[in-house]
Amino acid sequence: MVVLDRAKFPRPKPCGDYLNPGCDAVLDRIGARGAVAGAAVPVTGMRIVAPDGTQAATRFSTGSGYAVTRTALDHLLLANAGKAGASVIEDASVVRLDRDDLRIRVTAERARGQSRSEQCLARVVIGADGLRSKIARMIGAGDPPRRGRFTIGGYVEGLTPVGPDRHSFGELHLAGDRYCGAAYLPDGLANVTIALGHRALRAWRGPLEAHYWAALRAFPGLASRVARARLVGGLRTSGPLAFWRRSAPDPRVLLAGDAAAFIDPMTGQGIYLALRGGELAAEAVVRALDRGGPTSRTLAGYERARRRAFGGAFVLSRLLQAATFRPPLAARAVRRMAVRPDLGTRFIDAVGNVAPATSVFRPGFLAGLLGI
Repeated sequence: MVVLDRAKFPRPKPCGDYLNPGCDAVLDRIGARGAVAGAAVPVTGMRIVAPDGTQAATRFSTGSGYAVTRTALDHLLLANAGKAGASVIEDASVVRLDRDDLRIRVTAERARGQSRSEQCLARVVIGADGLRSKIARMIGAGDPPRRGRFTIGGYVEGLTPVGPDRHSFGELHLAGDRYCGAAYLPDGLANVTIALGHRALRAWRGPLEAHYWAALRAFPGLASRVARARLVGGLRTSGPLAFWRRSAPDPRVLLAGDAAAFIDPMTGQGIYLALRGGELAAEAVVRALDRGGPTSRTLAGYERARRRAFGGAFVLSRLLQAATFRPPLAARAVRRMAVRPDLGTRFIDAVGNVAPATSVFRPGFLAGLLGI
C-alpha cells in the first residue's frame, strides 16, 4: 500500500482538536490508541451552555474522548500507517489519474524544492483528501459545497475551565445564530473555535481578532472568563462547511472522510467519521481483493456500509441544527439535562458515538428532553 499526502508532517490544520469516544475503538483496532492517548487529554463529558446562560454538565456513560491537536494526531496516524507496512510519501500532491481496464496510474507532483513526480500503479484508489478533494473532482464525483458555516478559531492561553472535573470536559456554547466549542489541550492551551454563517461573518469588517474576542464575550458562558485570555499564534479559518455527500462513479475509486461526506462540526463527529470511514474503505478493499479483484460487484457493499454506519448521525445532526438555533428550545433542553443527568448522558452518548444515533429518536426520550 502507498500513501500519498500533499502535506509535510507535522503540520497545522484547522480543526476543533476533539475526538469523540467512538474514536477509541477504531484507534485500538488500528493499533494507534496508546500513542494518541499519550498525546491527549481525556474528555469524559461535555459542558453545554444555552443562549440564555443555562448550563448542563453531561458525562459519557462509558469511555472517553480525546483532546489533541491535529498537528500531533495526524503525525501519529501517519507514523502508525508506516509501521503497519504502508509506504508513505509526503509532500506529494496528486495531479492526475489515468484509468484503464486493469490499473489506475496515479501521478503526484513533489514541488518543495524539487521538480519531480511520483507515479504509482494501483488496483484501487481511496480518496481521503478532504472536503475539497482533488480525487473526487478528477473522477467527476462533484465539487465541494459553496454554502455553509465558517469557522474561526485559535489556541487560547488563560481560559480556565470551570466546574468539577473541569479539565476533562469539553465545552459547547450556543447562541442564536452561532456556536463555540472549547477543547482543553495537554499544554495548557485551549482550542476555542466559533462557527457562524456567511451573513454574520460578512459583518466582521476590520481586524479579525477584534471581532473574534467580541464574539467570545457575547457567549454567556465565556463572557467573564476571556478577560485575561490571549491568543497564541494566529486565527485559523475554514469554510464553507455544509451537509453533503458524494460517491465515486468508478467502483475502483472509493471516497472516505470529508471527501465522501460532511456534517456540520457542531456534534464533534468529524474525526470519528473519518477514522471509521477509512476503516470501512480498507475492509471493502480487502474483501474485493480476496474475491478476485475490485469490481462493481465486489465493492458494491462499501456505500451500503457507510449508510448503515453514518445515516443516523446525519439525521441527528440535522435535528440538532433545527433545535440549536431556536434559543427557547435549546434553553429548555439544556435545562432538562441539568435537572436530569441521565438525559444528558443519553444525548451525548448518541452524539459521541457511544450509542447509536437513533437511540435519541424515541418518543420517550424526546418527551423527557423537552419536558413534555
